[in-house]
Amino acid sequence: MGDSGAYQLFPNTIENDTINSLACNQAISLVGHYILLNNYLQAGNKADTVIMLFSPYTFRNNLDQVFTYHYFIKPFFIDEYKPLLTKTVYEQVDKIPFYQLSHYPIILTSNWAPDYIPNGNNYFTFLSPVAKEYLTKIKALSEKYHFSIEILATPLSITQKATNNKINKNETLKTGLGKNFESYFKHIIYLPDSNFIDKFHLKHPERYTEYYKSSF
Repeated sequence: MGDSGAYQLFPNTIENDTINSLACNQAISLVGHYILLNNYLQAGNKADTVIMLFSPYTFRNNLDQVFTYHYFIKPFFIDEYKPLLTKTVYEQVDKIPFYQLSHYPIILTSNWAPDYIPNGNNYFTFLSPVAKEYLTKIKALSEKYHFSIEILATPLSITQKATNNKINKNETLKTGLGKNFESYFKHIIYLPDSNFIDKFHLKHPERYTEYYKSSF
């Protein structure tokens, strides 16, 4: 499971031997990724290891982005999934203008979204409150369905290294995955900016797919 950087490495549209990819994008947040994993397991699929392949930026998603309306509210803020949503999720969604209209057909099938500017006053450096809650829930799934968890970073551009060095790693301690994150930070790969289309997406991701397979 992972964001769009993970999707580049392991597209969910092709066969990857024994690897089943649920990779999507960061805009669905850790809530969306949790729901995808929960659906996968409830459908009767088995997993011995769940690889979480995310850039640090993905863990900062607090359902407060301009993309939240299309990528989270429309597909995930529905009756089927509401029992899986925490109070924090409801509070964040409530801040987004016109979220109540998102499932009216004329809005649901359009590319319209309300103007929304998050306040940007985040007190966290790495894990948003939403991410913390759903990492804990993913940990609970691992105990229920008996799989191990590995957390890996997608390759990052060298310009992001200074920002990542400022991360408060203590934010990971209460998730039950503190040791996983120790390994996460230890094995981040930084590459020259020339390897990237932008800060997060590789020009030639296939060159690194085999590296991650061997890491698994």
